[in-house]
Amino acid sequence: MQSYRLYAGAYTDGKPGDGVYFLDFDADGLRVAQVCGGVVNTSYVLPESGRLYAVEEVDRAASVLEFEPAAGTSFRRWAVPGSGLCHIASNGPFLYASGYAGGTLTGLRKSDGAVCSFLRHEGNSVHPLRQTQAHVHSALPTPDGRRLLVADLGMDRLFQYEIGPGGALEPRGAQPWTAVPPGQGPRHFAFHPNGAWLYLAAELKRSLFVYRNAPAGLALTAAYTLRRDDDPADSLAADVHVTPDGNFVYASVRGADCLYCFRVLERGSRLEEAGRFSSGGCWPRSFDISPDGLYIAVANQMPGSVTVFPRDTRTGALEAPAAVLALPQAACVKWER
Repeated sequence: MQSYRLYAGAYTDGKPGDGVYFLDFDADGLRVAQVCGGVVNTSYVLPESGRLYAVEEVDRAASVLEFEPAAGTSFRRWAVPGSGLCHIASNGPFLYASGYAGGTLTGLRKSDGAVCSFLRHEGNSVHPLRQTQAHVHSALPTPDGRRLLVADLGMDRLFQYEIGPGGALEPRGAQPWTAVPPGQGPRHFAFHPNGAWLYLAAELKRSLFVYRNAPAGLALTAAYTLRRDDDPADSLAADVHVTPDGNFVYASVRGADCLYCFRVLERGSRLEEAGRFSSGGCWPRSFDISPDGLYIAVANQMPGSVTVFPRDTRTGALEAPAAVLALPQAACVKWER
């Protein structure tokens, strides 16, 4: 088999520690190639074009980190406004960091880390504990790179912003958001490779929504459950991804500690459940599909591990783990692309 490089981020109990890991996976298993210390709660990592970006999820003095893995584990730290960073996305020469704690979205230039855009959402929704204020959880550019979609868990909304010159963000239209059903808590989403469909994982009620992505905006077309009657009551949906060939959608659920697999029908507009599989650990906060579609790596946060599953590309089924690596408080895992 070929060799793969992966990257993982981990929580560090709010103090500087080992929080970014460079991993190698091949026929001999999964192992740590390098560890980066001196970072705090690196809850999300994003490899791109020979670089690695990460965010630190802290209450104040939020930072985005930039690594050049070929040069080792040294990094640049860029201070950004906001707090509780939990996600970062890329669009051309710009990065966009989501701040859960403050309901913020910060745009930065990749060249020097300078802030090019800053937004703060104001609002709430119906959950008495989790939705008392805005909580921006993730953002992604549309496949054409013209708009940035933003999932706000606290407001039950998907926001749309036009990406302007210099990375500035402008609200799209008089109502720049699409409502998600109350109390759902939109967390992460992914686009179908054809760009026409978006799949949204809603954390609080463990749902998976399908939206049509069109220039005029988003339209909800279907909804699916990510729960069973015997699941623990505190279960929460987490991550969602589409296979490179566009044939399957996967979503993870913490507490139930599983990955759901859905077969894609009608070019992406409809899904059909194809299986539910163990995450190989506890609290699968993050997972990622290898660029060739042959493997899924899962970051199980408690007490912490990364598990790599081979997947049947015909049925979508996850096979017995090919490798398991203990990694304390694993928060995110990504394959190098």
